Amino acid sequence: MDLRKRIRLLSVCVTQCIWNSTGYFSPKLQKISKDPSNISVDEYKTRRQNLFKLCIESETRRNSRNFLLCVPAAPPAYYSDQILYPFRQNTEFNYLCGYPKPNSVLFMFSDPANDKENFKSILFVPQVFEHQKIWDGEFEGVDKIAESTGVCEVRFTNEIASFLSAYVKDSVKFSLWYNYQKLANPEFHSRVMADFLRQGKYKKLENCDLLVQSLRVIKSQAEIALMKKSMQITEAAFKAVDDMIDEWEAGNAKNSFFEYEIQAIMEYVCQLNGGRLAYIPVIAGGNRGNTIHYVQNKHEIKPNELLLIDAGCEYKGYTTDITRVLNISGLTYEQEFVIGIVQLVQEACISMCTPENSLNDIYDKMMRIIGECVQVMGFLDHNLNGKQFYLGANRYCPHHVGHYLGMDLHDTPLVSKDRKLEPGTVVTIEPGLYLRPEYVPRNLSLFQGIAVRLEENILVTKGKPVNLSKNVAPREKTPIARDTDFCIFQPSLENVIQEFLSQYTRFKTYN
Repeated sequence: MDLRKRIRLLSVCVTQCIWNSTGYFSPKLQKISKDPSNISVDEYKTRRQNLFKLCIESETRRNSRNFLLCVPAAPPAYYSDQILYPFRQNTEFNYLCGYPKPNSVLFMFSDPANDKENFKSILFVPQVFEHQKIWDGEFEGVDKIAESTGVCEVRFTNEIASFLSAYVKDSVKFSLWYNYQKLANPEFHSRVMADFLRQGKYKKLENCDLLVQSLRVIKSQAEIALMKKSMQITEAAFKAVDDMIDEWEAGNAKNSFFEYEIQAIMEYVCQLNGGRLAYIPVIAGGNRGNTIHYVQNKHEIKPNELLLIDAGCEYKGYTTDITRVLNISGLTYEQEFVIGIVQLVQEACISMCTPENSLNDIYDKMMRIIGECVQVMGFLDHNLNGKQFYLGANRYCPHHVGHYLGMDLHDTPLVSKDRKLEPGTVVTIEPGLYLRPEYVPRNLSLFQGIAVRLEENILVTKGKPVNLSKNVAPREKTPIARDTDFCIFQPSLENVIQEFLSQYTRFKTYN
């Protein structure tokens, strides 16, 4: 084959490859403008000051004269021999200094000589030797690390043992704040801290994770800005899925597509914009949506199935968590009805995201409305009440109404859901209605297998709650939600549902 033919064949192959790999990656893909916003050095300093202050205030009897806090970074995780997983930093460490490298350790300790802060912070980082630079890149230097994190001093981790030895000699009656029960870095613990704990030089041993999380639960303006940026990327990812479905419906794509293709395009858009998927998404067609943590994402999506997508982006350490249900073809009467009920419940819950309520208060309201709705729909015995009523409702929505959101997906898990919401807190509100076939009566069999969960990310303020995710795959209200302007269960809601059910009965009669 002469050279011209080879070049022509290569050109055809490349064109075909590009066409195949970008069938859904059309020019419609949205690239978000770059945003240089980051957490400032001053904010990291303030966070450390606030934590140290909380530690001192927790000593009600002031038994300790000195405080030593130890917060390790996460270790690297390996997929196989010498092959790394994408690194994710220990959240508490990340919150306090923002240093992105593994196997570092932050120490904070009382220092009366420090007039500004009354404590000193030292960040210990692994030393990079000359031969490692070939594999891991250049070392930025201790001065640059100190400048970017705002710590008082940067040293190498091989100096930690001597630092602790000197600290014990110079300090008496000190409280040690270190989480030895849930180790952030097991190798560091076994190499250094296990022996230090055995020496028993401290007067008191505490865990500062709850104190850190009590600070993290209320977001600063810089954190809210980063969460909004993460939400913009999430919006673009869901928009790409909408475009993919539009192309499929228009007949411009192949005859079928699979759940993993949707996962791929969402991951592509997140990385295109400097983020990454915050977790393995749920991409569930039809009855698979009734498996709450379905993550196989390998099945073909049928045109008549509802598609439940639970996905979010992580951008510069801040996450989003969104759930939508999309229809590939037209909605059936039953699907529209269930979506309408969940929309109604969600609006009731969002309206309660105020400082007067806790997440558990909102959860109680969600379960009461869902229970009453499924009773009226005929899925649950009308005579149930009390504990049996809630157990019955839990069958159709077996999860909580939401969780705190921020640096982690399930953020600040040590903070009680009984705590009243405060301005600056971000929570998810995600009611669902899961009609597993075995839980649906035979006379309502067309409802079997429908799974609907709707999840919004809500910022609590002094006034009305702010829906950060309102532009992510926005949806029209179904008739049942449009016909009901109120969000708290009232007798008139029963009339609305009964009217829909009567229409449903007539619809089945005619069809």
